[in-house]
Amino acid sequence: MQHLVATESDLQPEESMQVTIDGLKICLARSGDGSWHAISDVCTHEEYSLSEGDIWGNHVECALHGSRFNLVTGEPDQLPARTPVRVYQVEVRGGSVFVKM
Repeated sequence: MQHLVATESDLQPEESMQVTIDGLKICLARSGDGSWHAISDVCTHEEYSLSEGDIWGNHVECALHGSRFNLVTGEPDQLPARTPVRVYQVEVRGGSVFVKM
């Protein structure tokens, strides 16, 4: 099922925000090239909100301890996190941003 979570104007490249779908917190992010991504908003190292972190290209860096996650794969590529986060499909249609659960 797809959920409307934002409009294209809500985020600029290298910005993120938290959205909630059915009680689940999602980090909605726009990478440096302008593409849209959605991942679990909880860092797997210390359960901190990833939407509070910085976007660097196709990565989000957790503001608490610096773990960095790939927005495309969810894989951590900078310690201390070792466990990936869940990735969700994003579709942009007519200026609206949808996340598929």
